[in-house]
Amino acid sequence: MRQPRVRLYALALAGLLILCGVRIAMVMSYAANILPLGGDANAYIAAARAIVHGQTPVGTQGAQFLPEVRGGIPPYLYPPFLALMLVPLASLPYPTALYLWLALVVATTVFLIAVLRPCVGWPVAVIGVLFFLPTWESLWLGQINALIAVLIATMLRMIDQRHAGRLGVVIAFGTLLKITPVLAVLILVSQRRWRSIWSALLTLIGVVILSLPLVSLDAWYGGALSALRNTDVSPLFLSWTAILRSQPGLVGVIGPPVIILSMVAITALRGRCISFRLGLTAASLLPLLISGIIWHYTAILALPALAVLWQHNLRARLIALTTWVVISLIGGIGQPIMLSLCWCMCCWPHLLGPHESDHV
Repeated sequence: MRQPRVRLYALALAGLLILCGVRIAMVMSYAANILPLGGDANAYIAAARAIVHGQTPVGTQGAQFLPEVRGGIPPYLYPPFLALMLVPLASLPYPTALYLWLALVVATTVFLIAVLRPCVGWPVAVIGVLFFLPTWESLWLGQINALIAVLIATMLRMIDQRHAGRLGVVIAFGTLLKITPVLAVLILVSQRRWRSIWSALLTLIGVVILSLPLVSLDAWYGGALSALRNTDVSPLFLSWTAILRSQPGLVGVIGPPVIILSMVAITALRGRCISFRLGLTAASLLPLLISGIIWHYTAILALPALAVLWQHNLRARLIALTTWVVISLIGGIGQPIMLSLCWCMCCWPHLLGPHESDHV
């Protein structure tokens, strides 16, 4: 009886991987015709060149220093840290700088597999990353999200008190690269992890002070808030905030702040009642649900959270797998719906049942 069941599972897995492979091939062939390779990377390189020329990297200032790119460069909506790290590329010819950065993104994506492996094992880690459509979308655009996912996965493994200082440093560097990891502080405060908070704060202050000869405090302030201030509306944005913002009338005005404040408050309050790891996992999912600008490819940031759920028990594994499949094969409104379910399971883990280790 066991052998036919194993064959059935193997056939189901093979069919799923074929579907995912076909979906990736179709979407990426279409994207290659309408989106330039490294489109978002251009914003990073332009921002680095702006710093070299003594200008602020935030916004569209850097576009004037990257005339090699035609057809528009996206605005730089991050803290200046990433642009500072790419200053060595700013002096290189544009094609060289772009391909070096893309090689770095590929390496980071491969490293993400290794970082997820302790939670899910090699086969699941390889499949989870390489057969996930947002991974390839992020690669094509030269996005920073794979590195942020690595930092989130690292953060979710540093739950022991002896790692408190290093945890704060990891959260700080994630925040310096892309502001959203700062929401992990909600759980640090809820569970009174003061050492991690001080470590993160000192790291942030230290990096900002060291950068002042090249980047002003105004640039740090503007970069930290630029994504929060952005009010762009697009049917391609896939967070509850963005979806509500696109609605007419009072819903579009009141809905976004209500959903943001509600989910932040719930995460902070529930963070006092649940394990530290599940609290951090819930906080890592929160940006994908409340940030104003969330694209389909941003879902690569959810992979560490899905790995934590995969490790929890069978019920959580089914939820994580379903979420992964829906995001990769369907997308659209399915993305925030399934990620909200994962967030709820982290905030109310009794709905999942006991952790598998509890039975050992």
